[in-house]
This record gives sequence, structure tokens and C-alpha cells, in this order.
Amino acid sequence: MTNQEQLKQSRGLGRTILKNTFFVTSGGTILRVIGFLFSVYIIRNLGDTRYGQYSIVLQFVGLFQIFLELGMTQFVMRSIAQDRTRTGTLIWNLISLRLLLAILGLVAIPSIGYLFGYSSEIILGIFLYSTSFLFAAFLVPIQTVLEGNERLDHTTIIDVIGRVGFYAFGGALLLLGGGYISLVVASLIVMPLQIIYAIRTVRKHKLMSFRPRIEINSWPSILRSGLPFGVISLFLTIAFSIDTVMLSWFETDAAVGWYNVAYGLVQSIPFFFTGFSKAILPSLSKTYVFDPIEVNRWYRTSIKFILIVSLPIAVGGMILSIPLIRFLYTDEYLPSAIALKVLIWDIPFLMFTSFGGNITTIVNEERAAARIYGINTLANVILNLIAIPRFGVIGASLVTVVTDFVGALQFHFFLKRKMDLPDITGILIRVVAASTIMGLIIWKLPNWNLFLLIGLGALIYGIALVVSGVITRDEWSMIRHGLARAVAMISARGRFEERPSP
Repeated sequence: MTNQEQLKQSRGLGRTILKNTFFVTSGGTILRVIGFLFSVYIIRNLGDTRYGQYSIVLQFVGLFQIFLELGMTQFVMRSIAQDRTRTGTLIWNLISLRLLLAILGLVAIPSIGYLFGYSSEIILGIFLYSTSFLFAAFLVPIQTVLEGNERLDHTTIIDVIGRVGFYAFGGALLLLGGGYISLVVASLIVMPLQIIYAIRTVRKHKLMSFRPRIEINSWPSILRSGLPFGVISLFLTIAFSIDTVMLSWFETDAAVGWYNVAYGLVQSIPFFFTGFSKAILPSLSKTYVFDPIEVNRWYRTSIKFILIVSLPIAVGGMILSIPLIRFLYTDEYLPSAIALKVLIWDIPFLMFTSFGGNITTIVNEERAAARIYGINTLANVILNLIAIPRFGVIGASLVTVVTDFVGALQFHFFLKRKMDLPDITGILIRVVAASTIMGLIIWKLPNWNLFLLIGLGALIYGIALVVSGVITRDEWSMIRHGLARAVAMISARGRFEERPSP
């Protein structure tokens, strides 16, 4: 391949990733803001005890999610991205397998909740929320077709339908006096609407045949191929949910609510990175087959971006945690501020481990990722069993940060060998220095308005980045061109859409 062809190919890949990142992020940004405000309303409306019970329902059911999917979806998505002729057979068998597992889960999950001794109301919430797996057995495979064909603009619309519907129905039911059970019901109501849109979109673009093609003899192969992804998802699910479940054993429902307020806030902050991380998976999976060097370049650039964005958020969030919690959730949730001071440091590690997990999928090293997540999960469970009975919410917070730090180190050293990562010590030192300068200044102004402090901190950090030369002239130019291209894509979206195969 000539240099000119490589350049053209690189630009094409960049345009695809940029387009999908733009649609996923911009399409969800306003809704995420609305969703964040809606979550604030939920937390204020329910109170710490009822919100703790709602969190128990979500996290307890979430613990079993992977057993009703077994990693098959990720395998199918990557397979479609690499060979779209297999779409029909893979999707129909995926639907069949997920539907069978969902029926089993609908019986098993509430029964296990009963054995754990949860109240009848929580058991009802667990049962209702478990029925979402029946709808997901159809919805998720159809979304996988769109993702495998790099049509993340449409998956974003599906997400929009789900979020808007949940806000509308959930808000209405809360206004009518419904409790957290009504929120579970609202999440179920919108799923058929999402399924209808997904099916119509796939039909319109002729991305697969809707004639059922079920091959039971292929099920063992699909299950085996999805197993590494399933193991990864299992470890991730345990890591994300076990702390809440363990807290419910040793602490009050209110303490569970305090912890989940802080943890939910930390999870929602790096939403801008979610779109990029989601967009690169199908595009770079396809690219890695014929041009692994291009994947290396995207990896190096992404690491720098994670450092620049995550460290100042951690520093500023730690300093401003008390006024932030007081402003958003009232004094009832002030214990959450102490947890937030610790949990906010999870953002850099959370972003990197999430990105590292996607990269291992792209380069066909999901078994290494499973090993890393396995070590993390084991450490998470053991440390939580030690820390939560002794230190409660603070213990759970510390364990979350420590285990994600260990995971980030494992991914760094593994991918450094695999991806030829250059030395980033100089960039790290300059970003830490810029974040420290910003943090010291806002720490010295404790009586300022919260939003003025956030704005001042962002301005100081931006100036420090420019002065230190962390962002090069070429990167500034790339950012400007990228923004200009994103605006152009919105105004002429059709030019960049792939034509469906006949």
C-alpha cells in the first residue's frame, strides 16, 4: 500500500470514528444533562432510604445480567464488523439463545433475592426489572446489527427513545405518587418502542434478512466464542455491583443510597468519553485486520486525551465535593461528599480500564482482558469483605479506587508491549503540574460560588496546558478541523452514510 493510499485510508477511518463519536456524544449530551437532572429529582424525591432500595434492585439484578447473555453479543458484533455476510445467521441464533436464558432468569433471579432475605417490595422490584431481559433478547441483537455496520447514529436514536420515554413515564409516575417500583415499570414501557424503531431501521437499510435462520447445531460454537467476552463482562459486573450488594448486607439502606449517589455521579461525569470509546470498537476492529499500525496510532492519541481530561476532574471534584453534593442533593446526602472525595479519583482509572478493555477486543486479546478483570474482581470481593464491615461507605469507596488502579496498571503494561506505547512520562508530569496549580488556586477560594470556581478552574487549567505545551500546534489544528468537519457532517449527513448492500 502506498503512502498516499495509507493517508486516504487513515482519513477515512478518522472520518468514520469522528462521525460516530459525534453522533453518540452530541446526540446524547442534552439527554444526559436532562437525565442527570432527572436523577437528581429521583434522589431528592425518594430520599436516602428509598433511593438505597432502588439501587439494591438495579445492582442485584445487574449482577446476573451476564448469565443471560454470556458474552455472545460482543462476539457477534465483532464478527459482523469483520464479515457482514454472516449477519442473518448469527443474529437469529443470538436472539434464540438470549430468549431462552431470559426465561430462566425470570424465575431464578427473584428466587435468589428471596433467599437473600430481601423485603417483599424489593423482591417485586427485582422480578419486574428481570423482565427487561425478555425485551433485551430482541432489542440488543438488532442494535448489534447496527453497531457492526458502524451505524451508531441509529443506535444513538434508540438510546434517545429509551431515555426520553423513561424520563416522561418515570416523571409522570413519580408525580402521581409512585415510588421506585414505578421507575422500574417506566423502564419497561419504553423497550417495545425501541424494538420497533430498531427493526424498521434495519429493514430500511437492508442490513439483514428477517426470515428466521435458527441453527441449533451452531449454538455450542457461539457460546464457546462468546465465553471470553462473557468472563470479562462477569468480572466487570461483579466489580460494578458487588459493593452495593455487600453494603446492603452490612449497612442501612440510607448508607447504600449515600454511596450510590457519589458513585453514580462519578459514573456520569466522563460521558463525553463514552461516545468515542463506543465508536472506535467496530471501526478499529475492522481496521486491525489489514492495518494494525493505524490502531497503534489511535491508541497513543487516546491515552494522551485520557490524561488531559481525567486528572483535573479528579483534583477539582475532590476539592469541591461538599458544595457540589449540597447544591445537587441537599444536606440529607452530605455523607455522600466524603465518599465522593475518594471515588472521584476513580475517573482516570475507570476511563483507562474501559478503553483498555475495548482495545483488547479490537486486537483479539480478550483472553488477556479476562485475566486482568478476573484479578481485579477477586481483589474487589476480598477487599470489600474486609473493608465494608469495618469502614462502611468509605471502605467501599477506597476499594473501588484501589482495584481500578491495579487494573489500569495491568492494562498499561500489557498494551505497552502489544501496542508499542511511547514514553508518556513528560506529558504526565506536565498534566499533573497543571492540575495541581488549578487545584491549589480553587482550594484557596472556599467561599466563592461553585460555578465560578468551576469556570475559573477550567480557565486556569487550559492556560497551564497551553503554556506547558502539552497540546501541540498540530493537535490544536486537528481539533479545529475536527470540529469544523463535525459541523459539516451534521449539515450534510447523507454524504457520509454508507449505502446498504443489495
